[in-house]
Amino acid sequence: MRSAAAVAGPLLVAAALGRGAPASGGEMVEMEVLGVLPLEDGQSSLLVLAQKDGQAVLTPVIGRPEANAIEMALRQVAPPRPMTHDLLEKVIGQLGGTVERVEIDGLRDSTFLATVRVKQGRRAHAIDARPSDSVALALRARAPVFASRRVVEAAGLSRSDLDRLRREPGRPPIREPAPEGTRRL
Repeated sequence: MRSAAAVAGPLLVAAALGRGAPASGGEMVEMEVLGVLPLEDGQSSLLVLAQKDGQAVLTPVIGRPEANAIEMALRQVAPPRPMTHDLLEKVIGQLGGTVERVEIDGLRDSTFLATVRVKQGRRAHAIDARPSDSVALALRARAPVFASRRVVEAAGLSRSDLDRLRREPGRPPIREPAPEGTRRL
C-alpha cells in the first residue's frame, strides 16, 4: 500500500520539481465530487474531485471528520441532529442567502485554497474557506464545485492515476455520488 505522500503525489512532485509556486485565479472548470479515499494514517483522506468535461482529478488531503461529512452528504444520510455543515447551510438560508458555488481557486505551499460564493439578495459574498468544508457545504446546498484551471494544471492527476489508486489491494472503493432526485439532507 502506498504512503499518504505517495498518493498525494502531484503536489509533492510539483514542489520537488520547483513547480511549487502558488497557483490561483484564472478560468474555472466545473468539478464533480466522486468521493473520499482514506489514507493509511487513518487520520486523513483524499477528497476526489474530477473535472466534468476532462480527464483531470484533484485530490486534496482532508481530515477524517470532513471526509465523514462529505461521505454522509454523498450517501444522502441525514443525521438525527444538524452537523456543522448542515447548520451553516441553514444559517445562510435563514439569513436570506444561498450558496451559489464553491471555487477551489488557489494552491499555496501544497495547500489548496477555496472560496464559497454566497448570494444574499443583491449582495454577493466571497468567503475564504478550506476546500473540505466548502465541498461539504456545497453538497448540502446542491451548489456546483469549480476549480481554477491553473490549480488543475498544477496539481491534477489523470483519471488513469485515480483508477490505479482505486484498484490498489485493500483500498476501499471511492463512492460515487447519489443519483439526482434522491432525498435531500
